[in-house]
Amino acid sequence: MPELSLAEIAAAVSGTVGPEGPRRAERDSARRSFSDFQFDTRAVKPGSLFFAMRTAKGDGHDHVRALAAVPGCAAVVCRDFVARGTRLPLLRVDDPLRAAQDLAAHVREKYRAAKYIGITGSAGKTTTKEFLHRILAGKFRSFRSPQNWNNWIGLPFSLLRLSGREEAAVFELAMSDPGIGEIDRLAGILKPDVAVLLNVFPVHLQFLRTVANAARAKAEILGHLAADGCAIVNGDQPHLRRAVRRCRGQIIFFGSRARDNDVVLQRVTREGNGSRLRIAFFGIEEEFFAPLVSRTQVENLFAAILAARQLGMKSFEIQDALAGLDAMAGRGQVRRHGRFVIIDETYNSNPEALLRTLQWVDREYRRGKTAVLGDMLELGRGELAYHRQAGRFFAGLHFERLLTVGERAAAIAAAARGAGYPARRIHCFAGASEAGGFLRRELQADSGPEAVILFKGSRGVALEKAVAEFIHG
Repeated sequence: MPELSLAEIAAAVSGTVGPEGPRRAERDSARRSFSDFQFDTRAVKPGSLFFAMRTAKGDGHDHVRALAAVPGCAAVVCRDFVARGTRLPLLRVDDPLRAAQDLAAHVREKYRAAKYIGITGSAGKTTTKEFLHRILAGKFRSFRSPQNWNNWIGLPFSLLRLSGREEAAVFELAMSDPGIGEIDRLAGILKPDVAVLLNVFPVHLQFLRTVANAARAKAEILGHLAADGCAIVNGDQPHLRRAVRRCRGQIIFFGSRARDNDVVLQRVTREGNGSRLRIAFFGIEEEFFAPLVSRTQVENLFAAILAARQLGMKSFEIQDALAGLDAMAGRGQVRRHGRFVIIDETYNSNPEALLRTLQWVDREYRRGKTAVLGDMLELGRGELAYHRQAGRFFAGLHFERLLTVGERAAAIAAAARGAGYPARRIHCFAGASEAGGFLRRELQADSGPEAVILFKGSRGVALEKAVAEFIHG
C-alpha cells in the first residue's frame, strides 16, 4: 500500500487535522504516515487510517472512539463530528467517502507509471479481471482489485492498496442506483489506459429502465480514457456500438461476427478438459488453449487475451500464462463430486446469461441434466416476463429435472410447464438449502450413470447453500 503522511492526505482531500489537543500534538499528527486504509473497523490494525463513512448500513463515526485502543490509528471524519473524549488524530472533511475517492485519485496520479485497466459490463467483470491479472502476471508486476470491489467504496479502496511498484493494475467498475453517472465518477478516479466494455444485458432495469440506458451508462468509462488509451468494446452488441460511436480515442471491437469486429473469436473447440480458441487479430489468426470448458468463461478469457495483447504481451507469453488458469468458484466452475458434474454459476444471473448457459450445458452434456435456477434480481417491472421467457426456452431443451428457488423463479417453472415440460419433473422451493436437500435425496440414492447439475441464480438467492446442502448434507 502507499505510504502517505497525514499532511499529504489532508492536502489531497481538502481536510484539516484537529482541532483536538494542543498545537504541538496536531503538528506531530500531521507528520505521521499511513500505509493501511480501511472503511471497516473489523479490518483496522495498528497504524490504520479509518474512514468513518455514513451509509445505509450504519455510521462509521459510531466506532471512532473505540479506535483509540489500536496503536497508531487515526480517523477521517465529518467536520460536524463531536470529538470530546476522542484520543486519536482526526482528519476532518466534508464527506469521508468523497475524501477516500479523492485520495484514490491522488494515488493513481502519484503512481502514473503503471498501466491501468478498467473493466465494466453487465456480467463477467470479476472473471475477466482475474483472467487478465493472471495473464499479465506472467510478464509484469500486476495488481488487481480484491474480490468484486467495484463500486463507489470498493474502487477507491482498491487503489489505496497499490504499492507504487506495479507495472499493470486491473480494476472493475460497476453501478447500482441511480446508474447514470456512477461509472463516470469511478472512471474519473481511475483514468484507465485500457477500458474493456464486455457486454450489456437487461440488469439494473429497476432504475435504468432500458438496455440502451444501461449501455450509455457503461460507455461513460470511455470519457476518461488516457490520451493515448484504447477502448475494447463488444461489437456483437448493437446497444454498445451505438453508445460508443461518438467517443474519442482508439476503439477496438471484438466479438464473434467477422463483419462487425476488428478482433474475431472464430471458433471454440472442446479438447479434453479445456477449450481451444481460434482468434483473428485484424485478420491474423492465432490459437490459444485454456483449461476451461464453460462457454461463458471462454468468452471472458477472449476479452482478457485481447487486453493483454493491447498491453504488449506476445501470443506465446499469453499461452504460457494460460496453462495454470482455472475457473472461479460461483462463476462457471465445473467440478466433480462422485458421479456428479456440478456447474457452479451461483454468483449471479441475468436473462441473457441464463439462456446462454442453459444452451451451452444442453449442448455440452447429452444426458442426466438437472437445472437448479434461482431468482434473477434487479430486472425492474419486466422481471416476470424475463423469467417466463427463460421457462419457455428451458422447455425446448433436454433437461431431466427443473428445480426453482424463489418467488420469481417460480415463474420459470410455470412457463416451462405451460410450454409442455412435464410437471412431474418440476419442483419449486422457497429457499436454497431446501432445494439442495431435496436434490441430494433424489439423486444420491440413485446409483445410475453420470449426472450433471447446473446451479444458477442471482447473488441474493444464495444458491451456494443449495450446492453445500447437496454435497455435504
